[in-house]
Amino acid sequence: MKIFRVILMIAVFGVFSSQASANLLSDPGFENGGSAIVIKDGPWTWSGGANGDSFYDSTVTMSGAKAAKVVIWGGGGTDYAYFNEDFTGIDFSAPYLLNGNFLWNSADTLKDGSSAKLQVKWYNSLGNVIRVDESALFDNSATADTWHPLSIATAAAPAGTTKVSAVVALTTGGVYSPNSTVWVDDMSFAPVPEPASMLLLGTGLVGLLGLGGRKKR
Repeated sequence: MKIFRVILMIAVFGVFSSQASANLLSDPGFENGGSAIVIKDGPWTWSGGANGDSFYDSTVTMSGAKAAKVVIWGGGGTDYAYFNEDFTGIDFSAPYLLNGNFLWNSADTLKDGSSAKLQVKWYNSLGNVIRVDESALFDNSATADTWHPLSIATAAAPAGTTKVSAVVALTTGGVYSPNSTVWVDDMSFAPVPEPASMLLLGTGLVGLLGLGGRKKR
């Protein structure tokens, strides 16, 4: 019976390990920017905005030495800041899960009206956005100085997709809100395991348990 328990443990560990290693983000914890200050100078594809930007920051982190700090300097109604990473050549027939952890700091504040969110944007060969999936909004109704998880579970890509982008965005929501700030850390973007694959795994594990029970008898 012991050998079957060992096999069972190895199988379960393998499933969780493969899912953990499936994270497609090049720098999910914002640790690999080196001496870069602005996030677009590091592994992430781009950051920018209108009166806003995103930075590697070591003052507030969930884990590791750094997190992403997203700031809107101005206070106009259309001001925003964002950063993203783009992917091509991945399996567009699979659904994906984008996760991230958000915090606003009571010392720096997230102003009324401003909110952050995760987005998954799907593009066609002409560079046009053909679908946007969005998480719930993160704003100052969340407890300050505490990390809060956000996520998006997408459907499979729409027809004609050639690129997908994982995005973190901070907007003013049309309200005057200068110096709004959020931190983001420990992100992941990965395909969701197919139900058929999980069913096959479950069937195999049940079979192992049954075989172990027969051996014991």
